[in-house]
Amino acid sequence: MSRMPWRVLVADDDPTVALLSRAALAGGDFIPTVVDNGNDALTEFRQQAFDIALLDVEMPGLDGFEVCAAIRQSHGAGFPVVLVTGRSDPAFIERTQVLAADYIAKPVNWASLAGLLRTLLEASRV
Repeated sequence: MSRMPWRVLVADDDPTVALLSRAALAGGDFIPTVVDNGNDALTEFRQQAFDIALLDVEMPGLDGFEVCAAIRQSHGAGFPVVLVTGRSDPAFIERTQVLAADYIAKPVNWASLAGLLRTLLEASRV
């Protein structure tokens, strides 16, 4: 885990979410890298060091589950991944548990996003 600022990979195909993610993570604690599809997310993840990934579940190319699975293969279950979704069905919950991923529901509470990521990053240090 690197020291602050934390490097955050954000993958979401909605341009509004990209804008709001950058705004929510502004202020110096985070350096967000924002991409709009799963293929680019995995490419960025392999090219740079990140501290956490925030992945939309449904996006073009690889979906959030597929990107998370690839992260698990290379970095194990200890790397923090947060899936962003409108889903809450039992199959979704089970799949997040299998992938050892956290998740947040849409619509995202942008005011609390930085605090949530801070909490997850601090917990992953233990």
